[in-house]
Amino acid sequence: MTVENNSNSFERLWKRKMKENPGQTGFSPGANLRVDKALNVLPEGRRILDIGCGSGAFLTQAQKRFHEVYGVDISETAISLARENDIMADIVDLNSQDLPYPDEYFDCLTLLSTVQYFYDPDATLRECHRVLSPSGTILLSVPNIRAFWRLARLVILGYFPRVSLDEEGYDGGTLHYFAYVNLKELLSRNGFNILWAHGIFCVPTVLSRLPDQGIIGTIKREFFSAEIFIAAMKPLTEEL
Repeated sequence: MTVENNSNSFERLWKRKMKENPGQTGFSPGANLRVDKALNVLPEGRRILDIGCGSGAFLTQAQKRFHEVYGVDISETAISLARENDIMADIVDLNSQDLPYPDEYFDCLTLLSTVQYFYDPDATLRECHRVLSPSGTILLSVPNIRAFWRLARLVILGYFPRVSLDEEGYDGGTLHYFAYVNLKELLSRNGFNILWAHGIFCVPTVLSRLPDQGIIGTIKREFFSAEIFIAAMKPLTEEL
């Protein structure tokens, strides 16, 4: 898949969303658990950047906690929608471009189910590290390849697990697959310290009521959650 094809894939996705659900691009509580989770733990600050912002639905709510909200996305249609929602949004393809912002410009970054779509997640996170202020927060989520039903699909049925239901591209365009340890190592080698990690989109859903801490929280995250949600920070001083 070339960079151009990747861009076209997400453009087709957003055009389809607009056709199937015209006018349904705003925030709706309970419609997306990862957005709800991000809003529940979102800090306050001067500036926030959402990478893969889509229509800007999440950022419309983040405006209540930040003076300035920014978004980037690969899709022109998505960015047009975000701008209609009064988001300072730009078309950026992080597979071939750097973020168009100065060093240490943001207090918070969000990457909600986007890391798996970048050709080089290390390069993306290095760029995130550059634009995030010291002690700034990064919130991100990825599909959890270790979920029990995905393991069963591989071991018992012999099919490689799917993590996306989207029809655009192979497995919705997914390029990388993560378990918690992979994501932890990815963040660590790019200068981030993990604050906590929780599981979301639990199966069965009743497990979402279980604690996120301790051994119960770990089992819930590792085996019964479709996605892993992590909060990390850029330390004030880098280790030598």
